[in-house]
Amino acid sequence: MTLYEINEKIRVFLENNIDTETGEILNLDTLGDLELERSVKLENYALAVKNIRAEIAAIKAEEDALKARRERLSNTKNRLEAVLKQELDGEKFVTARVQITHRKTNSVEVLDITALPEKFLRYKPAEADKTAIKAAINAGETVDGARLVNGLSMTIK
Repeated sequence: MTLYEINEKIRVFLENNIDTETGEILNLDTLGDLELERSVKLENYALAVKNIRAEIAAIKAEEDALKARRERLSNTKNRLEAVLKQELDGEKFVTARVQITHRKTNSVEVLDITALPEKFLRYKPAEADKTAIKAAINAGETVDGARLVNGLSMTIK
């Protein structure tokens, strides 16, 4: 998908020098060595970024549509399985095209987690609340183990 005209030399370079598994640009020095004016190179780099963003957005939209479709199908399957389970109530069902059998299972139901001995508990690793940390530092608090780092954000339109 190409929304913008990109200089032929840069387009060919990008087509032939991107690792298809990692997305890494190979031979980046060669890209900089192309004999074009700086402003032409920069404009074309930015146009390439815009093209890639558009492709990413299209792929994301397709992923979302596929995820929604998968979830609908999964819900339908679960409802049909529940109907079968209720209708059969443990009875075996066999035809030439399908066979439904049942087996006994067992699982643990935790009634009161606070009553469990420590050896039966699992804990998740701690995670930093960066939003709260930033708010605290901006309010003048000292937060040991964290600091604000200034960066530079680039916008391409």
